[in-house]
Parts: sequence; C-alpha cells; structure tokens
Amino acid sequence: MNLQNFVPPAFDDARLQAFARDKYGIAGSWSRLEGERDQNFRVVEPGGANWTLKVCNPHEPADSILCQALALEHIARTDPALPVPRLRRDISGDIAPVLLDDQGHAHLTLALSYLSGNVLGNVSIAPERLRQLGSLVARLGRALRGFVHAAPAARPLIWDNRRAADLLDHVHLLPEENRALARAVLGDFRDNTLPRLEFLRSQIIHGDVHPWNVLADQSGAISGIIDFGDLVHAVLVQDLANLIADFLESGQDPEPILLSLIGGYREVTPLEEDELGVLLDLVEVRLVMTPIITALRASNSIPAEGYLQSFGSRSFKVVEALRAKRSEFETLVRRAAAFPPKKSTTAEKLPEMLTRRHAVMGEKLYLFYDPPLHMVRGEGVWLHDSTGRRYLDCYNNVPHVGHCHPYVAEAIARQARTLNTNTRYVTDEAIAYAERLVATAHPSLSAVLYVNSGSEANDVAWRLAKAWTGKSGGLAMDFAYHGITDAIDCFSPSNAPDAPLAPHIRVIPPPDDYRGPYRRGEPDLAQRYAALADPPIRDLDEHGYGVTAVMIDSAFMTNGMLDAPKGYLQAVCGKVRAAGGLFIADEVQSGFGRMGTAMWGHQHHGVVPDFITIGKPAGNGHPIGVVLTRPEILEHFTKSTAFFSTFGGNNVSCAAGLAVLDVIRDENLIENARSTGEYLRQGLLNLKGRHGLIGDVRGVGLAVGMELVRDHSTREPATAEIKRLLSLVRDEGVLVGGEGRLSNIIKIRPPVVLNRGQADMAIAAIDRAFARL
Repeated sequence: MNLQNFVPPAFDDARLQAFARDKYGIAGSWSRLEGERDQNFRVVEPGGANWTLKVCNPHEPADSILCQALALEHIARTDPALPVPRLRRDISGDIAPVLLDDQGHAHLTLALSYLSGNVLGNVSIAPERLRQLGSLVARLGRALRGFVHAAPAARPLIWDNRRAADLLDHVHLLPEENRALARAVLGDFRDNTLPRLEFLRSQIIHGDVHPWNVLADQSGAISGIIDFGDLVHAVLVQDLANLIADFLESGQDPEPILLSLIGGYREVTPLEEDELGVLLDLVEVRLVMTPIITALRASNSIPAEGYLQSFGSRSFKVVEALRAKRSEFETLVRRAAAFPPKKSTTAEKLPEMLTRRHAVMGEKLYLFYDPPLHMVRGEGVWLHDSTGRRYLDCYNNVPHVGHCHPYVAEAIARQARTLNTNTRYVTDEAIAYAERLVATAHPSLSAVLYVNSGSEANDVAWRLAKAWTGKSGGLAMDFAYHGITDAIDCFSPSNAPDAPLAPHIRVIPPPDDYRGPYRRGEPDLAQRYAALADPPIRDLDEHGYGVTAVMIDSAFMTNGMLDAPKGYLQAVCGKVRAAGGLFIADEVQSGFGRMGTAMWGHQHHGVVPDFITIGKPAGNGHPIGVVLTRPEILEHFTKSTAFFSTFGGNNVSCAAGLAVLDVIRDENLIENARSTGEYLRQGLLNLKGRHGLIGDVRGVGLAVGMELVRDHSTREPATAEIKRLLSLVRDEGVLVGGEGRLSNIIKIRPPVVLNRGQADMAIAAIDRAFARL
C-alpha cells in the first residue's frame, strides 16, 4: 500500500503564482487551503472572481486527475444548478497543465471555481439541512450516472470500501481495545457484504461527502460539495453510506440523522431493497476504515488533517451503538427509505395468529380451508404460504391479470408518488380511465361514475334506476351475490340463504339446465327459463312496487358458473323492460374478458344493459368501483340530488385501472381466457369418466363449474364430499372453491393469465384428489 500519495506537494507561493498567471491568466490574493494529498490555494482576483488552484500529488495517476476534471465538466452539462466546483481550462484549452518541481517530477494542476461558505464540520446543522444534503448527494450521483471513465475502476484508492479487507493487516496499529471490533467489522464485510455488492447498482461516485467537504451559507443552507479527488467506481449506495458514517456522532440520537439523510436521498433516487440490506454494513466499514487509515499514516510519519482525527476518535463508539441495536436501526433505515419493516423470517404459528385474528376481527369471519392457509406472497397465478409452499391459484378473480402484476404494481406506485386526490379536481387519470372504459361498451353507455367497490357501484346503480323509473321493486337471481351494502344485501340472497327476502325484492330461478326444471337437450330452453321471470315481475306490480331493475351477473357465478341457454338473458331483459324496468349488468366477476368471447359478460349474451357495474378486478385488487350508464339517466339523477364519492376515481385507483386495461390488451388475455378455458373444461370432462362423483362440467371462458353428485340419475348433491375434496385439492397444491345453493359445485375462477400448462397442473391435482377421496 503506497502511502506517498498522502504527502502533498510543497511548491513555494511565488512559483505557483507565476505559474497561475502564465498558464491560467489568474492573479490576485492567495491563501492556503487544507488538503489530504494535494496542495491547494484560494485565489481572489481583483474583480472578485474566486478560484481554487490545486497542485495534484505526483503519485496520483494522471488518468485519475483527468477523470476528476472531466467529471466536473460532465456535471456542468447534466445538472448545471448543482453547487459543485466548475473547471477552468488553461489559456490554451488544456484541462490540467503540468507543473514541474525541482527534481523534474510532473504535477498536474487544476483550476476550479471557489465555492464560498463554512464547512459543516465547523457549524451545527439542522435536520432539514441534512435532508437537503441527502438530496444533493443523490443529485450528484444522478448527474454522474452517464459518466464513463476507466480510471476510477482501476485506481488503487485506499478509501475504496471494496479494499477495506486490506486494512486487516494494519488493525494492530489501533489501540488494543478497538482491535477486536475492527477485525469483526472488516471480516464480516469481506465474507458477507462484499459478495453482495456485485449485484447492486454501480457507477462512478463522489465517494467522500463528509462534513469538511460540504459548505453551508450564512443561513445554514447547503451551498456546495467540494473535493472530487476520491472519485471511484463503486456501488451507488456507498455514497449515501459514507455520508451517513461521517455525520453520525457518538452519544447523539442517530434517528433524525438517518431519517433526514436517507429521506432526502430517496426523494431524488429511490433506494432498492438489496441496497438497504448492505447500507449499515457499508456505514460500519467506513467508520472503521477512518481510524485505521489515520493510524497507518501516523505510523509512516504522515500527519493527518484535523478533521480525520475527529472522525477517528468517535468511530468505534458509533459502531458499538449500531451493533447493539442493529435490528432497530435496520427498521429505521427502511422507514427512512419508505420501505415497511422487514417481516420476521420466523413464521408465527397458525394457532397464535388465529387467536390474534379472533381477538380483533371476530371468530365468525369466513376463512378458506381447515386449517386455513397463511399466505405471504403472490405472483401471477401463484400464492405462497408462510412455510414456503406455493399454490396454483384457480379461485381468486380479484387479481384479474395475476397476483402482483409488475406493470400494474408499478403504475400504482408511480402514481402514488405523484398525485392522489379526488374527482372534485380535474385530473388526467380519471378522465383517461373513463374514456377507456366507455370505448369498451355500447355507445349508449357513455356516462361514468366512480366509487370504491363493486358493492358501492351496484348500490349507486340501484339508486339511479329508482330515480329514473320512479319504482322500487328489484329482481335478482335466486342465490345471487352482488355486495354488502344495506341496499345490495337485499339483492344477495346467497348472503343468508334461509332468511326471508326483503319485501321489495323478488328472485328468478336460475337457468340451470343440469339441475333445473328444464334440462339440457330439451327444446326452447331460453324461452322456458325466461318465462320463470314472469311471476316475480307480476308479483312486484301487484304489490305496488313495480319493476325498477333486474341485477344479474352474466357468468351466474354463485349459481355454479351456468352456461345460460343462448337468448336467455335477452328474453329476461325484454320482459323487465316491458314492465318499465332497467338492466344492471354486474360485471365484477364476469367482466374484463373472463368469459373469453368479449370484454363484458353481457356482450357474450348479446344484451345492452342500462348499467355496467365493476369492482376490484378492475384495479387487479386495488379498491375501485365504476358505474357506466346512459347520460340521460345520470343527468336525471343529478337534477334532484348531488353525487360524489370522495375518493372514487382517485388518481391511484384510475392508474391501476388503466394498467389493467393495458395488460389485457398487450397480453391478449380475452383470447387466453377463451382458449385456456376451453382446454381446462375439456380436461375436466375427461375426468368425468374416471370419477363417478362428477356430474357436470360447465361454464364459459375462465369461469368453470364442476358439479358433484352421488347419483347421476337422481342428481343427489355430494355436499359432504366436496368439503373434503377441496382440502385434498389444496393438499395437492391447487386452490379451488365451493359454490352453489346445495354447496356441491367446485368453482374454478383463476386469474385470466392461467395458461395451458398450469391448467394441466390443476387437472392433474383434481384427478389425484378424487383418487384419494
């Protein structure tokens, strides 16, 4: 390790003044400046211009000095407002003219603009100024992002953290009480941290922003960052780590320092989680390197600058404090970087979690499976539990384009960092999303209202329908589900199958051509099933309610994913409209291409509704609800009442919705739902001949139902068997659900990104589960 570059040059003032005048055209009053390796002077010209003349150490590679100069010129182009020195080329245009000493040794020189202010090492600084400093360091890294030069990667810089392990041979120079800790920090860094750096963002960085390289003006605001002599190609986060290390003080509360520096940095450059994982390690190694390098200089009779002495005197106390409460500091670092606390790697036992859940969420809230699953991560069609096992998700429709789809997740995160407010302001996202939705629907449905869920959307559609028709009677499918609001619970008999209906509600028997009164293969099924709507329509009229609207899920999910006879829905809607009512198409489950033939389920049936209502799948799980209707219906409603939903249509939800539409288009997911759905149904039909419990396989697109019966002639429902079967399928690594009034239908309703290979996995798992039943 060559220490000669720690000895600055020693030219006399007169010689330097003549050189500066001849080469740079600089003359004025001179004063010496401190420097670790270089000889530095401040020159004030008669006109007031201030310059720093730097005579570089002759042992410093010329390429490194030229790199420093070129980096400053690069910064002047990429971030001209950044308060760093500006390079002054000499009269002939040279970057770093040479000055020879008496022995003929060449010394490159640099002329830089002089930045005024007090170094922070001599003044107290408020946390808000530290935040400003964090932002400036991030800006500096961003400004250098595109700068390329070979010297910083090849330069054997003693302050390069990657070379920290080289200092293990010099730990003996420290006081005895500090040696063990120094060896532990350097050894841990060499063995555990250094290999992880290879996977992180790397570039040329400043590498040495500390209190004596930062200037503040009289108000305390940061006015400059100086000394680019330690430019190094390293991981980007090392700049932040060195900054933190050099501003932590023994006995001082580190929380405001960490929150301010990291918070200011991430406002400009968001940190990656892997970078946070090494940040404190880099802080510790910087703290340990400083006193070792200072001791190494002293052992070679090279004096250390005063600021290095002050750094070294407090380093080990700070390291001890960091190590004593490492987990607390890791959490603090994550908070500052806008990351949630890291979850424990030790999974809590399920019985303990259930006790906690029951205490705060009640004991009766529904859970899938017995025992239930503790899910911790989702990806595409996969869910991962706390044991590390993954499950093929063939049940959840809310993550419509796949769990945690990266395009949707990034759209949400990006918008959340930009703006999230309500539709009582004019916002781009709300307008754009409304336009995109309207473009998917019949031209008559061009008015959009935003709410926050499918339940709210159905509730608002019901209010609009009552205002338009002046009636109060509602129609729904028997055993339907449409939401949880007080008004929409009445349209959801599946919520309480044995409870009496609300006085103003009537139900229509579903078009079940497997179990219903009219069976598959019989003539006129659509008209015969549609005729079952006549009695409830008449009854509403006879009791004075009239028909306001019928609310139908086009996939008939809760009825067991029925593939309704062609023309059925058209006929029912015709009867409702003849009675003066409207059609509310609840597309929460059937929409966005799930049925594989069109964007919306009602389009599959060839019907134009008066309302389209959508919910959480629209945002891939992000809370959003929307009503599309005719403009005249909306205008009639708003004449008599004001309507707004404070955060319906907020920017983040609309950004999620726009992203989902993009993914459906870009990944051709409507066609995928059609082709994969057909493939899946055929595979399940093939199982029917092998397993006698399978009575029927049906559905459209990726809404598939499989009805289980004990007897194919009587169609006695296999209610007891299905509960056991669902658990066996789960044990095979696939998630499906149960459905239907008789609780004997397997519901398969996966994210619409399911592919044929994954469909094969599901079919095979169901096959094995039947074999074990």
